[in-house]
Amino acid sequence: MRIALVEGGFDLLVGLTIALGTAAVLVIGVRHVQAGVLSLGSLLLVIGYLAQLYKPLETISRQVTKLQSYIASAERACALLDNPADVPQLPSCRPLRRAAGRIAFEHVSFAYGAERVLDDLSFNIAPGTAVGIVGRTGAGKTTMMNLLARFYDPTRGRILLDGTDLREYRVADLRSQFALVLQEPVLFSTTIGENIAYARSDATEEDIVAAAKAANVYDFIARLPERYDTPVGERGLTLSGGERQRISLARAFLKNAPILILDEPTSAVDAGTEAAIIESLDRLIAGRTNFIIAHRPSTIAHCDLIIHIEGGRLIGIGPAAAAGFAGPTPVSVRASAH
Repeated sequence: MRIALVEGGFDLLVGLTIALGTAAVLVIGVRHVQAGVLSLGSLLLVIGYLAQLYKPLETISRQVTKLQSYIASAERACALLDNPADVPQLPSCRPLRRAAGRIAFEHVSFAYGAERVLDDLSFNIAPGTAVGIVGRTGAGKTTMMNLLARFYDPTRGRILLDGTDLREYRVADLRSQFALVLQEPVLFSTTIGENIAYARSDATEEDIVAAAKAANVYDFIARLPERYDTPVGERGLTLSGGERQRISLARAFLKNAPILILDEPTSAVDAGTEAAIIESLDRLIAGRTNFIIAHRPSTIAHCDLIIHIEGGRLIGIGPAAAAGFAGPTPVSVRASAH
């Protein structure tokens, strides 16, 4: 707002200077012409020179206002970069190449300020287990996954990955162990191929095509005139919800992370698209530790374990069959609820 006022005032000042200067030259010049001191041609020549002088002045005024905007943008960018990290990295943190996927919550509680969201969660998940997380909206399901990916740290308790506290790993190494598929996929205003390749900077064209086939989006892309070079628009504006979701799944296939987090991946699609997405999920979760947040029973029917959360507390945990979901025979899972 301050810069907008400065720009407006500066433009007004330049306009007044040009108008008053031209008026002064005309008044003085006309008097000199009437007195015979100056010829009419000389007066017109002076006015022409004056017009040429004003053009650089206008250019300078525009550049000064742009410079003010650039300074404001730089201040905003520096203020953002100077913000402290949400989660600190310990000087003695250890590297992590590829996790086995064993997860343990030990008396984990979390609060946003004074508002407690999670309260004393404790459970153990064996590597390769597909875990369905159910509960009402606002129960704390997504917050629990945010803690697992260490977007925040617990206010009490700790979370272990392969027997080590998450805070002891390098943040970048830790987050590289997770592939996220969100309810609203994050797509960038670029091509389909680049959106898929965002998961892995060294991905080849063959890798991208293989990921698209695994996510059941290859046939759709093949019908497009520009195929993988097709722009998707801001946040995937030119694509349907199911197409955006399957591109997000292709990104997860390409990343090939040992731990997969799916947050309501089928909530915004129709039944036919949901069936195609679930078919992709069956391939995606194989051999990985998976956490699937869902309200639809069909999305978590193939899970080995169901965790029920209400009001930030662990209400129940057990095999999917015992929770009323038809799925495969559960694998060996150690779980404790408090």
